[in-house]
Amino acid sequence: MRLPLAALLAASLLLAAPVQAEEAGPITRQGVADDEVVMMLEVEDWVETTTATVRISADLAVEAGTFGAARDELVSTLQGFGIDTTWRIVQFSKQADDAGFERWSVTAEARLPEAALSDLSAKAKGATKPGRSLTVASIDYSPTMAEREAVTDSLRTRVYERVGKEIAALNAAFADRSFRVRMIDFTQSYRPVPMAKAEMQMMRSDMPQSASGGGSGLAGAEKASITARVHLAATAPAAQ
Repeated sequence: MRLPLAALLAASLLLAAPVQAEEAGPITRQGVADDEVVMMLEVEDWVETTTATVRISADLAVEAGTFGAARDELVSTLQGFGIDTTWRIVQFSKQADDAGFERWSVTAEARLPEAALSDLSAKAKGATKPGRSLTVASIDYSPTMAEREAVTDSLRTRVYERVGKEIAALNAAFADRSFRVRMIDFTQSYRPVPMAKAEMQMMRSDMPQSASGGGSGLAGAEKASITARVHLAATAPAAQ
């Protein structure tokens, strides 16, 4: 059966017409809204260390192709300083060849106890020989990552204890509520203590004899702080 042309046109217009969405009703909250308490807490403590990151620079002049052996000999020499630590090569670069020799600039690093710093310069000077020159390049008293994390863990624990006291106080003040932790947002920072004048002098003069005596009083320290934005919440009782 064939439909009239007018009927076909009407059917095509109906198919092409956009579907009208139903108007959305107002958005309403489901359930009872929480009562909220927002507060800022800040705690701080010292991050202390009695060790320092030391870098020793070595200038090597070796025959071509013998750098590997010279590098191993350098590490062995540093380990022979009698300090209970591990020296690692952290940087090296090759300079221009000269009359069949290769010149290398090498940097070795280790974490040393404070008592080992007083005669380190003398040991480096004593290990200098033809074709190898050693100098103390830098001494960094910044605490290690493990020392920082230990203090940070302690500070977070103090925040949790204070939050627990706040919840207990709120529940005592509002007997018809039961407050809980909704969110704690931590921000932490470390603030180095200005370097002592005596330490600055040692850095400039490559550990002079005035540093003898075990380096007493040169332990590094930083002020660590944690700021916590705390959200406490309790379901409000239903309206009577």
